Amino acid sequence: MRLDALFTIRNGVASTDLSIEPTKQTFHLPYLRPSSTQEGTIAGWVWLRDIEERDIYPPETLFVSTNGEGSHSFAYVSSFYFVGNSDISILIPKREMSLLEKIYYAQCITLNRWKFSYGRKPKGKRLAGIELPEAMPQNFEKLDPNPYFDWSNRLNALFDVTDKRSIVAANETTRLAPLHEIFKISYGNKFDLYNLEEHLGYIDFVARSEKSNGISARVLNYMGIEPFPPGLITVALGGSVLASFVQRNYFYTAQNIKVLTPKREMPLIEKLFYCMVIKANKYRYSAMGREANKTLHNIMLPAEMPEGFNISYPLETTKHTSL
Repeated sequence: MRLDALFTIRNGVASTDLSIEPTKQTFHLPYLRPSSTQEGTIAGWVWLRDIEERDIYPPETLFVSTNGEGSHSFAYVSSFYFVGNSDISILIPKREMSLLEKIYYAQCITLNRWKFSYGRKPKGKRLAGIELPEAMPQNFEKLDPNPYFDWSNRLNALFDVTDKRSIVAANETTRLAPLHEIFKISYGNKFDLYNLEEHLGYIDFVARSEKSNGISARVLNYMGIEPFPPGLITVALGGSVLASFVQRNYFYTAQNIKVLTPKREMPLIEKLFYCMVIKANKYRYSAMGREANKTLHNIMLPAEMPEGFNISYPLETTKHTSL
């Protein structure tokens, strides 16, 4: 069903008439902006006296970034009182909704990023028209996040709260397995884009980015080297560490990319589930200094996808004449 059937959409407050402080002061509230990470959403702090009561939102409020090339469409559930800027849309449920449901819908909304861009922002009718599940799968009510999601909030020093951003977990009976038991791990092509000839609409070139499914360009067939086929998972080992995507077309990869091939028959929805779980481990690494190249194979994952996990995502492949 449409997003606006589940939520009332409200806009944030423009910064024009506000005094935004860089550090927290007494009687100040955090002023949120679009960001690709929840800890990056704080733009500064605004005086409580300058804000109308209707524009102050309580903890457990769902909001969506509606602007920014690398920030649009990311949705989060706040764990503290806040004021949103004009590039934030606040979603007020039209029915009683638990915290876990809000987190579930935040992830569903974020998975629609591929539909939008800086030139096609998720604002107004576009945001309202996002299709979402009518209800959260029943078994989500029983989930326990540990041990493969980071529920610690990096904003604890400011707010002393718990950040429950992740929605996918499993119950106590779920068996865990290292990544290498579930997937065959291959090194990518280790190509440098400057050595390739770009050609729109041909073979996707996957780099260490979390934007556009990791695709930074499209290139010609390189010296007859066979590209990887559609449907495999790419994982960035550096840069946007653990950015994981199911590739929709034939592709080459840049340096520090590994390619995962399931060791068993695996539907698309299960591949997407594993992309989410792998990416949820990124807090263990950094873009410089601690990359995932030596430890990716031992990341612990659920041995199978929890029953009821179901978020639709199209896998469109493009056939290339030279293949």
